[in-house]
Amino acid sequence: MTKELKAVSFDFDATLYNYPRMVMRLIHRYGIHTKLIRDLTKGRALVRKEGHQKDFRERQVQVMAEMWGKSEDWTREKLDRVVYNGFNSHFDNIKPEKDAFKVLDMLVANGIAISVLSDYPPHDKMEKMGFMKYPWKTIINCEEIGLLKPHPKGFQLAMDAMGSKPENTLHVGDSLRYDVQGANELGMYSAWFKRWWRKPKPGITPDYTFKNMKGLMNLLEKEFGLAPL
Repeated sequence: MTKELKAVSFDFDATLYNYPRMVMRLIHRYGIHTKLIRDLTKGRALVRKEGHQKDFRERQVQVMAEMWGKSEDWTREKLDRVVYNGFNSHFDNIKPEKDAFKVLDMLVANGIAISVLSDYPPHDKMEKMGFMKYPWKTIINCEEIGLLKPHPKGFQLAMDAMGSKPENTLHVGDSLRYDVQGANELGMYSAWFKRWWRKPKPGITPDYTFKNMKGLMNLLEKEFGLAPL
C-alpha cells in the first residue's frame, strides 16, 4: 500500500547539484582556505547550538573573530570575500545533479508541492543552474530565520508554505545530522542522498536511502504511488 504524499522539501547544497565537481573546483581555487572552511564548520556548529539568532551572519562573525583572534571587521570581510562572494562566483558552470530536473518534473506533474530548505543562501545558485523555473512554494535560507537545520522551524515553515503536514511530507537531503534528523524529529518522511563518502551515524535512521536521482524517482513511484514521467 502506497503512502500519501503532498509535498517534498529539498536541501540544496550537495543534494541538487553536481557536488563532486563543485568540490574539485573549490579545492583547485580555494585550497589555501582549507583551514578557513574547517574553522567555519566548527563556528557554525557553535552558533547552531546557541539557538535562535536575531542576526545569524553577525553572530557568526563574532564567533569566528574570537576563534581567529581577529577584529570583527576583518572577519566579516574575509567571510564575505571567500565564502559568500567567492564560492558563489564559481557556480556559473556547475550543473544540476544528473536527473534532478526529472525528479522535479515528476513531482510537479503529480501535483506535489515543492520547496527548498538550505543552511546557506541558495537563491543565486539556483538561478545560475536553472532551478528557478520550477514553482517552488518557498525557498528558505535558514540564516535569514536565525536557525539552521536540524531545528524544526525551517522544516515547519516549508510545510506551512506547501500546505502539508509531517505525515504527508518528504524531506530530501544529503546530511544525516541536519536533514534526516530534522525531518525525523518532526515526524516527516526522510530520504537520504547517500554520497559515496557518507557514512551511517548511530541513532539517525532515514526512512529511505538513495544513491542517485533515478533511485529517488523509483522510491517516489514505489513508496508513494507517483506516476512516472
